[in-house]
Amino acid sequence: MVLGPMAHASMNSEGRRLTSGRDFIARLSQRWVFGFGVLVCAVAAAFARSTAMAGPAVLLDAASGQVLYSEAPDQSWFPASLTKIMTIYVTFEAIKAGQIKLDTPVPLSEKARGQPATRIGLKPGIPLNVEQAVRGLILRSANDFSMALAELIGESEEGFAERMNATAKRLGMSRTQFRNPHGLPEPEQFTTARDLAILAIAMGRDFPERAEMFSTMQFVIHRGTFHSQNDLLRTLDGANGMKTGFTCGAGYNVVVTATREGRRLIAVVLGETQREERSLRAAALIEHGFKTVEWKQALGVPKLAELAMDPAEPHAVYDMAKETLARQCGNRVRRARAMVAQAARPRVGSPGGSVATAAGVPRAASGAGGVVIYPGGAAPVASSAGVAVKGPVVRTAPASSAGGPGR
Repeated sequence: MVLGPMAHASMNSEGRRLTSGRDFIARLSQRWVFGFGVLVCAVAAAFARSTAMAGPAVLLDAASGQVLYSEAPDQSWFPASLTKIMTIYVTFEAIKAGQIKLDTPVPLSEKARGQPATRIGLKPGIPLNVEQAVRGLILRSANDFSMALAELIGESEEGFAERMNATAKRLGMSRTQFRNPHGLPEPEQFTTARDLAILAIAMGRDFPERAEMFSTMQFVIHRGTFHSQNDLLRTLDGANGMKTGFTCGAGYNVVVTATREGRRLIAVVLGETQREERSLRAAALIEHGFKTVEWKQALGVPKLAELAMDPAEPHAVYDMAKETLARQCGNRVRRARAMVAQAARPRVGSPGGSVATAAGVPRAASGAGGVVIYPGGAAPVASSAGVAVKGPVVRTAPASSAGGPGR
């Protein structure tokens, strides 16, 4: 059968349309597969970043000291307002020694009144006593009250810092150093999650009669009613202390205790990027602890004093100034998302409870933060002149790290 030119043209046109359609479907499929692959990789990368960047944390049973979970417990970190736990501990020691009493008047010097926020800011002439000052530290993270207590007990900020460091050494806080009583940014002031856990244990052991101060939701100082900034006291079952902390360089930190059926757990969380994520991670640790404590203790998990140093040598203090999501840090503020928050939660699953990130430490020793400090003369770094020097070494402290402690 012989087809005319019109029939050939019709078939060729139809063939081209069929071929073109198949090519279009093939290209569309390739693009869909490629796009889906990119999406999967992006989600996986985001999850990996969130997990790898989880800050230091420790969870332990207060009575036995057994560690139920730990992540980079010896990574050096800025303590922010968690510093005030030590300030309060030293104050309680001074009361116990008879140096001061709860009703001892606390003068507010010009230096104390001039401390940056957060502060309560009593007007001149309004009296303040030790109990009110301590409660102001716990409830409102008052920097002015911290300095006033330091000057009362240590006669000066420097004298009180010496007392804080002597106390830290006596308690076994081997990687902690204090320079001020409130936690405002100071490059030579650092601690670790392990050391803060040691301090929390000591507080409950040595001053059980003062536990009520940490669980009080509000307190009246003269005509002002001050409410706790610790969200977990309102949202976490059994929560009964201790203290939150925040600076741009430290991120959002918390030490929290919770008691259920007579068992008390302590969680330390450092370096969360948002206030909500701090509370979520701390609550997740506590819940995990109460669900697993019995079988982990049966397996014989180590006590805090028996836990191997991780990292073995002091690492650089990581500055989170470019990561902390707060307006005063100059970073974009976003709302916490459940998936991201869940991705950042601790990866529990080791019977011993000690889990490290893929790199062994939550964040690199140097990088985006801008400040690198090697406490105690750790690994040498090159100075600006190119000469190797040992710590403490400070590099270009960014102005954005100056967010005052609180919340």
